[in-house]
Amino acid sequence: MPNVTIPEAHADDPIGYAIENIRPELTGPLYDLSKAVYQKSKLPLREFEAVRARIALINGCQLCQRFRSISDVPAYLAGLGEDPEVGVHTHGPAPEEEFYLNIADWRDSPIYSERERIAIEFAERFSEAPDALGYDARFWDRAKAQFSEDELYDMTIAVACFVATGRFVHVLGFDGTVACEIGDSAPQMAAE
Repeated sequence: MPNVTIPEAHADDPIGYAIENIRPELTGPLYDLSKAVYQKSKLPLREFEAVRARIALINGCQLCQRFRSISDVPAYLAGLGEDPEVGVHTHGPAPEEEFYLNIADWRDSPIYSERERIAIEFAERFSEAPDALGYDARFWDRAKAQFSEDELYDMTIAVACFVATGRFVHVLGFDGTVACEIGDSAPQMAAE
């Protein structure tokens, strides 16, 4: 149940209603950032999903945890009138379901590549200990050995977006509504 008033006539799209009607001058740009991240990110899909899935767990957003970029981004973009064939979902093979199921235990799971591990660690530390991350030269040496500066910048923008949008959706209680189903073509904010 949403934690802000959503008229019953808009119960099928509480996120869309909130974006368009509750302080749209603030939520509109957040919505635009989400769309840009899914459309314009140059990260390979597996690294993108690694950071998105880790942030989804940290944020506690149920909608975000069910979201799969490979299958859900095309409908999200099409619902916005955008080209569903252009976006991060086209950047390589999709992770298998085991990838998502083990994301909380990424340190102990053998299924992640070194790049995926660094991406997950980055997302986790960005969300939970940003001050320490900013000054950890050893981490940045490892990250720069695996990722270009453009990729690190891209990842930083994506993680910032996922933290913000996932917490927006979860804290306002939009992720627990039956109407927020993945794959809808309704113009809802993409889950983290």
